[in-house]
Amino acid sequence: MEVAIDTVVKLEKCDVSECQNTSSIGVKLEKCDVSESQSTSSVAENVDVKKEPDLYSYTKLNDFTSEIYKIEITNLPKYVGYGQLRKLLNSTLRVNPRKIKAIGNPPHFAFVTFKNEEDRNNALEKLNGYFWKGKSLSAKKANPAADPMARKRKAGDSEDCIDSKKPKAEDMSVELRLKNAVTPYWNVPYEEQLKLKENDIHKFLMKLSKHIEKMNNGYLPILSKFKKENNHQCCPLIPIKPSPVTVAYRNKSEFTVGRHLHTKEKTVGFRLSAYKEGSMSVAEPDDCINIPPQMLKAVKSFEKYIRTSELDVYNPETHGGYWRQLTVRTSNNDDILLIVVMHPQSLSEEQLEDEKRKLKDYYEAGEGSTCSITSIYFHLFSKKASHEETTNLTHLMGKKFLEETLLGMKFQVSPEAFFQINVPATEILYSMITDFVNPSASSTVFDICCGTGTISLCLAKAGCKVVGIELSSEAVENARINAQVNNISNVEFICGKAEDVIHTAIDKCDSSEIVAVVDPPRAGLHQKVIKVIRSTKKIRKLIYISCNADAAFSNLVSLCRPTSNNYEGIPFYPVKAAVVDLFPYTPHKELILIFERYDNLVKEFGE
Repeated sequence: MEVAIDTVVKLEKCDVSECQNTSSIGVKLEKCDVSESQSTSSVAENVDVKKEPDLYSYTKLNDFTSEIYKIEITNLPKYVGYGQLRKLLNSTLRVNPRKIKAIGNPPHFAFVTFKNEEDRNNALEKLNGYFWKGKSLSAKKANPAADPMARKRKAGDSEDCIDSKKPKAEDMSVELRLKNAVTPYWNVPYEEQLKLKENDIHKFLMKLSKHIEKMNNGYLPILSKFKKENNHQCCPLIPIKPSPVTVAYRNKSEFTVGRHLHTKEKTVGFRLSAYKEGSMSVAEPDDCINIPPQMLKAVKSFEKYIRTSELDVYNPETHGGYWRQLTVRTSNNDDILLIVVMHPQSLSEEQLEDEKRKLKDYYEAGEGSTCSITSIYFHLFSKKASHEETTNLTHLMGKKFLEETLLGMKFQVSPEAFFQINVPATEILYSMITDFVNPSASSTVFDICCGTGTISLCLAKAGCKVVGIELSSEAVENARINAQVNNISNVEFICGKAEDVIHTAIDKCDSSEIVAVVDPPRAGLHQKVIKVIRSTKKIRKLIYISCNADAAFSNLVSLCRPTSNNYEGIPFYPVKAAVVDLFPYTPHKELILIFERYDNLVKEFGE
């Protein structure tokens, strides 16, 4: 699981690594929930800061934005949460919301957007006067949100507003701003970083302890014992495991293509801050301590290429321009894979083919050949409406995958497949998981959200039978190839939603007890998956891996809820926690939580 630098290509399996600082990087930061699209036929132009900004100009472009079809819901019941509101709109009333933004905790009111006028009118009709939990709801049309960049510029608060006299972070050097955004702990000694991260998890486990106590009174005897022995934590915490490498450790990064703050040149790097904070400027990643030299070299070569191109960079405010993003992936086998992301605008097929040819020639025989690039993919991102699919990747040159080595095994990694970004630290993480599973020839493990099969194959190599479950067909294909490459036969991969295929997986195993390992995307598991795990009696032990503990919190709480019609099966309880630092110089870390069924603990500790 990694830290997430947002990407327009795909938000893959947690890539917390890719969220290295969501505010600093990435193409998805462009409109702050304002627009789903990125199309226009014009080339990006510099904005005239002297002209009064139109705060709603994005709604007038030839693009889709659900902000046009927006409503406000008021008079919500006092104690409902966001999940209940989402269930009402999606499941009960079936009004097809595009986005739901609840204000307050619990929500006092909410904004909801839709794909079209028909859906909005249907929602207004169903919601107005709808009696819900003792309250009669009120719904009305709402204005679209103001464009964050235009709003900042109008207030003289944008980094582009050079006449602004307000003191702000932009007064710092570009290099310092970028280091603060990408590697916030750049000036913190590594031992101190580890203490900060361990303390974060300590606070998190205390928070989880309070929620478990409030929710499940039956846990009080064991919970009290654990809290007393572990400084108010719900379970013991193993001391944090440091990363064996602390610099140049990233094997994947998504770089934004934009304009430099001062020189205004076409630049490949990271955003200085989010679009909603009034920033579109990009700075080169030369001083980012976590980026390896071969990755920087690839970035520089592509930057040189686009500076000679007649096509401009993409502008997230006007939706004009072409060059959007460069993803660079490297491996410990000296592979370097590039994914070049472009908005086609009104270019013809012939013009696009010409751009692909130029790019291929540049890296095969031109100046870019000195970078030793082993794979190049071209990605057209031209999504105009929320229901449309983006164009698939086009393979331009070299191998079709990366080759990576981890714990003595070889892995083929497709261009968009998830793979941990710090391999030496990942080897520590996966070794710990194997120890926690305690595999044997008679044991069976379900690896839920198995991706390309890295954890599955590590566990199978250790001796147990493994069934990997994964939604992505491409990842499952990778996993099966990886099993063959490493001559591992005691593993099987099933493609599908976990809640749909887990019973099929159970039928395939002879073991009376199953250990489940879940390594979900950054946002955590769908509640349906949690419920299926809870109701599957054979799953006696669960290992939950998370790159974002706060995002996974609702999952962890649901595992511990008392038995009910909604949550069948004996509840789980967290018995041990561990943390591994996969992301030096950032606040991010990888958490492992080991859960056991409550009746196991009663047998061991008594009531």
